[in-house]
Amino acid sequence: MINRRIRNFEIKELIATGGMAAIYKANQVTLDRIVAVKILHGHLAQDKDFIIRFEREAKAAANLQHENIVNIIDFGQEEEVYFIAMEYVDGKSLKDILNQVKFIPQEIALGIILEIGKGLNYAHQKGIVHRDIKPANILIGYDGIVKIADFGLAQAQDLTTITVTGAIVGTPAYMSPEQAAGKKVDNRSDIFSLGVVFYEMLIGVKPFKGENYSSVIHEILTINPIKAFEANPLIAKELSTVIEKMLEKDPDKRYQNIEEVSEDIIIQMKRTRTEINRKDIGDFISKPEEKLKNLMEKRKERHFERGIYFMNSGYEKIDDAIAEFEKVLLLDPNDARAKNYLETLKTKRAKIPLQKKIKEKKPAKKSPIFIGMLAGLIAIAIIIYFILNSFFRVTSSKELTGMAVVNTMPPGAEIFFDNDSTGMITPATLKGLTIGEHQLALKKNGYKPFVQKIEIKGNDTLKLDITLLTEIAKEDTVTLIKPPVPKRQLPPIQGMGYLKVKVNPWAKIYIDGQYVETTPIARSLPVSSGVHSVRLENPNYKVWQRNLRFNPGDTLNLNVRLELLEGALKLIVRPWADVYIDGKFYETTPIAQPIKLSAGEHRLKLINPLYKPYEEVIVIKPNQVLKKSVELEKK
Repeated sequence: MINRRIRNFEIKELIATGGMAAIYKANQVTLDRIVAVKILHGHLAQDKDFIIRFEREAKAAANLQHENIVNIIDFGQEEEVYFIAMEYVDGKSLKDILNQVKFIPQEIALGIILEIGKGLNYAHQKGIVHRDIKPANILIGYDGIVKIADFGLAQAQDLTTITVTGAIVGTPAYMSPEQAAGKKVDNRSDIFSLGVVFYEMLIGVKPFKGENYSSVIHEILTINPIKAFEANPLIAKELSTVIEKMLEKDPDKRYQNIEEVSEDIIIQMKRTRTEINRKDIGDFISKPEEKLKNLMEKRKERHFERGIYFMNSGYEKIDDAIAEFEKVLLLDPNDARAKNYLETLKTKRAKIPLQKKIKEKKPAKKSPIFIGMLAGLIAIAIIIYFILNSFFRVTSSKELTGMAVVNTMPPGAEIFFDNDSTGMITPATLKGLTIGEHQLALKKNGYKPFVQKIEIKGNDTLKLDITLLTEIAKEDTVTLIKPPVPKRQLPPIQGMGYLKVKVNPWAKIYIDGQYVETTPIARSLPVSSGVHSVRLENPNYKVWQRNLRFNPGDTLNLNVRLELLEGALKLIVRPWADVYIDGKFYETTPIAQPIKLSAGEHRLKLINPLYKPYEEVIVIKPNQVLKKSVELEKK
């Protein structure tokens, strides 16, 4: 086949071969570009079922134009040869990469899954189910672009199951239970298959590992695989939960669409401050073994440094320190430092509870006379307590206060406490809160309101980390309301219109450049008829200004949600530190890009276990970058 010309394509070299077809690198003569040509094996070219499947692949993929799906160029028959010409991906298949490194670093795996999800979501929206998602059908270019290939088993969701020569088609280890049982499948089948791929990338083995075809099918239908975080303790439980839901055997309990999977993965990436781009993926594909070694070394050092930090934080953090050093040994079983620290910590943990028990003394037996005297003293103390409590009950309850630290993802939500606006936006610290139960509400443009009952305890700090759910954003509205004329209503002032203002979060109102009032206000503001300039100002938000026409006797209802102003922090720390902003971990330095923050005050904290902690309140000004260089002081 090499050097043969098929229509407009000159075959150059063999790329890969499978049970159904061979793929060649070729040159498209008319456009002088490199393409891939897939040719059906000769012995299958006489089989009607395989020809139909081959044609289905070409037609299904040809109707899917997306950057994460391999583009089809041509399809046809040249003498006895059936072929599909498609774009050439200069890179490797995910299968080839897994054969090189066995497992994929978590951050790279997350990036790959998100890219596959984009392509699948597009296909599913077009009503196409792939039905054969597996590592061999995931192509990744050296430029980091991920593409789905081989739509040979693809079908419209409303068609019945396709079979070839009487057998269920697909790759057994990646089949969904409904596909393995020969039932009708839909987009949720691809989600299950992608879950198998996700599991294999992170763990290094397939979740269903039968010795033959029938045993694999049996496991898929009946066995729940070991959870990802149990198979690999380096994987967060929250991420493991995402994979478990993708692998639900009942399609109704599974994710219902691929967008839900992507949303949960993005939440986990934000929680762990994981950022990945195509360049990172491309660099890994180019040198997977080298990049894997570098990434694992960095992660090992991160766990080791955290272990040191927790070890120096006292007995209360001993379990955290042990967990971090155990992760170091998972990455490098021969790390002598971690072994020594781990042995010391486990010995210390075993001895401390025993020492506490030794120190505890059994209470001595008391005589009946002593017990009687003690009971009398207790009774007198109770009486005195109730007398004093009747005088100071109100005063004491007022003196006890607590605090609440509120963080949201994303930041910039307005905080309401017991239905009253605090005038603060997240992240923020609420101080001087009275003890007891209260209602906390959060509101942000484009997100669903959040309401929760919280309990404030005396001299305690409540920490809340809340992820807001998105909703369709509502634009600012200016509506004209004709007020009903009630009986016996006095006529409006001649020539006056009225302005009813509602602003989120709040603003100073200026009319024709003159300050009028600050929201929230319940009453309508009288304005002379004609066109007037209305301006709303809040120091941490963009100025809102419009020219509005007021008609005599009419009321303009103005409902505005101000747009938050942002600034940034450019941070340099020597030697390095974990960066905490408003009590929440952000990232570890060095950080290349400025950190975007909402305008206002923020609490910056820098931690390096070998240096003294650094803490400071910083002020971020709108549209400005605060440059800060910190040199940590050794302990």
